[in-house]
Amino acid sequence: MDMLKQLNAAADYIETHLCETVEPSEAAKRACVTEDSFLRFFSYMTGMTLAEYIRRRRLTLAAEDLRNSDMRILDIAVKYGWESADAFSRAFTRQHGISPGTFRKSGGSLKVYSPVSFRIHIQGAKEMDLRFIELSETKLLGISRQYDGEGYETREALRHILWSDEGIDVPLQLCEGTWNQTGSTAFDGVWFGLWYDGRYMIARAPEDVKPGCFEEYTLPAGTYAALKTGCGGKAWEEFPRLFDLIFESWLPSSEWKLRGDLIAEVLHLQTDHDRRQKERWYEVWIPVERK
Repeated sequence: MDMLKQLNAAADYIETHLCETVEPSEAAKRACVTEDSFLRFFSYMTGMTLAEYIRRRRLTLAAEDLRNSDMRILDIAVKYGWESADAFSRAFTRQHGISPGTFRKSGGSLKVYSPVSFRIHIQGAKEMDLRFIELSETKLLGISRQYDGEGYETREALRHILWSDEGIDVPLQLCEGTWNQTGSTAFDGVWFGLWYDGRYMIARAPEDVKPGCFEEYTLPAGTYAALKTGCGGKAWEEFPRLFDLIFESWLPSSEWKLRGDLIAEVLHLQTDHDRRQKERWYEVWIPVERK
């Protein structure tokens, strides 16, 4: 465990000096290894060089300053080690896919990196496609089942029962037609899997469900942090990964905390099987407020 303490002392040194010069030799000294050994170890464990990690962390913090302060873009650039606003803008755009000026004006999705920490496994230093949503009250209709106290082995087991055509098959109850029906678009679009008050609900916007006596749930207004995946993954693999990134990596080190107990799985799906396999993607939305 002394080794872990030493490595985390090195990580703490790096984090507290992100607005200054980070000396690899100083980080190595805290880790009680040679500089070359520390650089090789860091690169092996995180999948990036120390210099790349520092750049990504600085651009993550710079995005927070753009969102939460009135500092000039040039002053933010200098704060995090860039000599000009142009050089900072190019680096910011390469990482986040959006210019600093556009992000400050309109918001958008970001590629953020949480601080690295060394444990039995490595946390942080993972790319996360993060954006913030200002949501007005949003009415949804769906079908839910109680999770707490109902004897399901895992939450994933309940999710499977509600989604699967071998179980309750909530999608078939909410929409006309069936999955993979030629010429149908009934299942195209956004679906929600909502965890709240010990329940799990599959739901859609009212205009996307057929007439029926469905449960109503209103997503509360406010700020939501949203993490998304790329296209083509499988829900039962992607959602646990997103949950780990949010609750084990990003949220503990961020300036935000969870507001309430709602967690929203957001699925972007297609009726057609081939399109669904190629184009489906997922998000997790959590309502947040500042710590």
